[in-house]
Amino acid sequence: MTASQRLVHIDALRGLAVLLMVLVHAAATWEPSLSGGLLILGVIVSAGGGLAAPLFVALLGWGLAQRALKPRQRWWRAGWLFACQVAVNVSAPHLFDPFTPGVLSMLGLVILTEPLWARPFHRTTHSIRLFSGAFVLVLMLSIFTEPWQGSSDWTSRVETPSLTMWMSHLIITGLYPFFPWVLFACFGLTVARLSGERRQMFFRDVVVAGLVASTIVLVQSQRSGQVWALPTGNAALTFFPANAPFLIAAMTGVAMLWWIVERLGTAFAALSHVGRVSLTVYVLHFVPFALFHQAETVHGWSAISTAGVVVAYTVGWFVLGTWLARRPHLTIESWMRWREPS
Repeated sequence: MTASQRLVHIDALRGLAVLLMVLVHAAATWEPSLSGGLLILGVIVSAGGGLAAPLFVALLGWGLAQRALKPRQRWWRAGWLFACQVAVNVSAPHLFDPFTPGVLSMLGLVILTEPLWARPFHRTTHSIRLFSGAFVLVLMLSIFTEPWQGSSDWTSRVETPSLTMWMSHLIITGLYPFFPWVLFACFGLTVARLSGERRQMFFRDVVVAGLVASTIVLVQSQRSGQVWALPTGNAALTFFPANAPFLIAAMTGVAMLWWIVERLGTAFAALSHVGRVSLTVYVLHFVPFALFHQAETVHGWSAISTAGVVVAYTVGWFVLGTWLARRPHLTIESWMRWREPS
């Protein structure tokens, strides 16, 4: 897609997704004590952590629908994403093994396998019906295959001592495995095949159904005395692994964000610049974490100071991303396109 064809709200969504990732990663690295007046930051961080990656995957599904890739282009783009994943891992050794599969490697696998998972969507005129069926199927499979989706322990999901374990993490047991995350790419592809009022009705239906289902899960968890949501551990909704309640809540949030940003595109136009260099921002924002991930302990930051650093770090990447968008020759996106097979 050329610059003249870019849609502001799509780039704005990409910018929003990557800045939410920066925010949640900064908060996870420096861990401010979010209580009292800082609770609002905790809510934003929690919501951002749950929606950033799903939004990224959904936008990839939308992007894949815009242009039919040839096999060589598919391997080229996927190869870059796998290489960028290694770069992220090496720059954040306190979080990952060098070859830990993550969100970028998962995006690469989604690109490589698009001819398989996207084929039914290209062959039907009933995209919404097909997506609904796929959603229900993935939810059922995620429930029945939960014992095979790996432990919720972080260490066990990032360790890659062998090629077999790497493949397992890439497909089902890792941080962002192909299953069930490909579901969000199916959502983005469905959005791309709809237009006008049908797309707005699709967003509305997903949001309403998702809010109802998520409310039921919340009420049941409160009645049973179970924690509603945690990144890992014993909770009704978990991110690692991405269980059925998480998939419902995340899909609801993605549909809501997409709906809002599309309708109010001009209000989010500033984010579109960062969205054009989202891959560059994502890869580079890990580098300072490796160097300063213990700064709050070493320097004895207060809760307010730590929260201020988290917010300032996120705003800083907004500014730097906007600067990079005006100098595309410095970005990973530009390097990817430079020698891409035609």
